[in-house]
Amino acid sequence: MMDGCENTAILAAQQMKYHYQYVSRTSVRIELIPENSKEMEQVSALTDQQMDHPQLSALYQKGLQHYKQNAMLINIRFMNFPKVALCSHT
Repeated sequence: MMDGCENTAILAAQQMKYHYQYVSRTSVRIELIPENSKEMEQVSALTDQQMDHPQLSALYQKGLQHYKQNAMLINIRFMNFPKVALCSHT
């Protein structure tokens, strides 16, 4: 965990970048940063979906795993749907 600092990680399977901002021991602000047109289209398509869409939850769970290994996503509260969310975790 990166207490009090910000970090950007690159996923191996997808090149989606994530920007993290520490909020508390069990919360982190995560921003999705699409790296190419395919990812931009993917995120853009999610704007028409419900906030609890499984694909959207999966993107934030993947980002959370890079922030804190073995963390489980409990809740997503969107600050700027669908790109920025406050994520509660275990």
